[in-house]
Amino acid sequence: MFTVFALALSAVILWFADSGNESDRKSYDQLTVEERLQRLALHSRQDLKTIVFLLGGIMVLLGIVADRI
Repeated sequence: MFTVFALALSAVILWFADSGNESDRKSYDQLTVEERLQRLALHSRQDLKTIVFLLGGIMVLLGIVADRI
C-alpha cells in the first residue's frame, strides 16, 4: 500500500513540475540570452529540488519497510 501511494504521489509531483516548466518555456523566445539562461537555471534547480524530495520519500518508504521486517 505504501509503495503504490509513493508511486502515485511521485507521478503527480512530476506531472505538476513538468507542466509548470512547459508553460514557462513558451515565453523563452521573447527573452534575451541572459534572461533565458537565468530562467533555465531556475528550472534546473526546481527539477533538482523535485528529485531530492522524491529520493527523500523513497528513503522514508524504505525505512518503513525495514522497520516491518
